[in-house]
Amino acid sequence: MRNIFMAICVMPIFFSCETKTNQAEKVAAVSDTAGNYKIPDSINIKTDSHYFWTSETDQKNRLVMKKEMPISIDSLTPASMIKMINTFYPEVAVEFIRISNDSIFVKIPKSIYLTERMGSSGAEAYLAELTYNLSELKNINYVDVRFKAGDHASPATFTRTDFIHEKN
Repeated sequence: MRNIFMAICVMPIFFSCETKTNQAEKVAAVSDTAGNYKIPDSINIKTDSHYFWTSETDQKNRLVMKKEMPISIDSLTPASMIKMINTFYPEVAVEFIRISNDSIFVKIPKSIYLTERMGSSGAEAYLAELTYNLSELKNINYVDVRFKAGDHASPATFTRTDFIHEKN
């Protein structure tokens, strides 16, 4: 009888610990009033999680890449990642071409906004975000971006190291 009583008392402890672990793994991004997605500070996320990346400039006017929100493993497909990128930048609609080895090939059919209207810093920020986000896909290290060159951007194959100044 005593063993049954002990088992009943210990079971809630196991279940409560399991619930906390699951809650930490199922983090949802939170949007602030400006529509920016942020990860709550109170939640600990595994280091092997995948993220949607954004860019900003620091006080020295350097490009800084930031992990903006966690991405579920189900969303790590070329189609879903490109759809997410196009949601943030509808003026620069990127299209999937193919994947070959550790490279993804994409094109921007109407690149005038990217090459002529975003300025050099805006074009660099966009290409950095595109590269970081598409290289979140499994086994992708290179992002080949094809478009008509302009004053502020030219087509190339990019890696994350092409944009590293600082990472937060």
